[in-house]
Amino acid sequence: MRPFPCMRHRALSSAIIVSIAIAANPARAVTIDGLLDGEYGIALSTQSTQTSFADTRFTPPYSEGSELDAAFGFVSDGNLYLFFAGNLLPFTSEPLTLPHDLHVFIDCAAGGQNQLRSDNPAVGPELKLSHLAGLRFDGDFSPDYWLDMSTLRGSRLIGYYSDLPATSGGSGYFLGRIGAADAGVFSGGTNPHGVRAGMNNTNTEGVPAGCGAAAGDGVTTGFEWSIPLAAIGNPTGAIKVCALVAKAFAPQVSNQVLGPLPPGTCSLGAPASVDFSSIPGLQYFVIDFAVPARKTSLGAVKQLYAR
Repeated sequence: MRPFPCMRHRALSSAIIVSIAIAANPARAVTIDGLLDGEYGIALSTQSTQTSFADTRFTPPYSEGSELDAAFGFVSDGNLYLFFAGNLLPFTSEPLTLPHDLHVFIDCAAGGQNQLRSDNPAVGPELKLSHLAGLRFDGDFSPDYWLDMSTLRGSRLIGYYSDLPATSGGSGYFLGRIGAADAGVFSGGTNPHGVRAGMNNTNTEGVPAGCGAAAGDGVTTGFEWSIPLAAIGNPTGAIKVCALVAKAFAPQVSNQVLGPLPPGTCSLGAPASVDFSSIPGLQYFVIDFAVPARKTSLGAVKQLYAR
């Protein structure tokens, strides 16, 4: 937890400590199913830009188009929980539709790759990670780990994982597949830490198509990760996360990034040409506390500061 600045009044300091202690109560178990649970609290990042990867259209049993509307996250019981509201274009064979991927980069230790190396593992038939070579993050963001998710026909998801050491390519592998009845458990891959994931790809709300300003508030379906802290080096401090949607074939990074890009930004193009450090704002968000910030505890802090 980051220290608060010195307080003039002891009562004020004590009250803030109490409010944080309330926020730090252990969270109840979260069901990993792509539905936003109350345990996530308030959004840590909300989309402010329309999607350049086509508007959502619900074609049962899934939504088409891709967008990242909001991000939520907290740490509890030895796991990092992440929820991304939105939807992803799935792979279909008839007609042939190539999927869009949700890439999640986690900065939680010293080192990492501020610019993605060209010798990272070529995992997946689309070379998902190695196709992002050259992408540069904000100056104070050097991810140590990468996770990837895409969906098959909107009913199954597939996942990948890699570490991102600073001085060499990482070690990556296929986590496996998850179907609707699999309770978030990967099968058919390599998953030594027991990473879990879930999705509900039926969103029809959120941001429309385009490059202008939009609001991603209110979406409660999407994509979810439960990541044991052992899978990301057992961090003890703040965890930074950058999430983005990209397509692997003829690689292109969309404008769906959290933290969000400035409104008016269209697709960013080839990964090697993307430099978040040259774009206003921060293209990541931070998980500072062990559990999500509740409206009640935040309200108490705001009232105390307003006195």
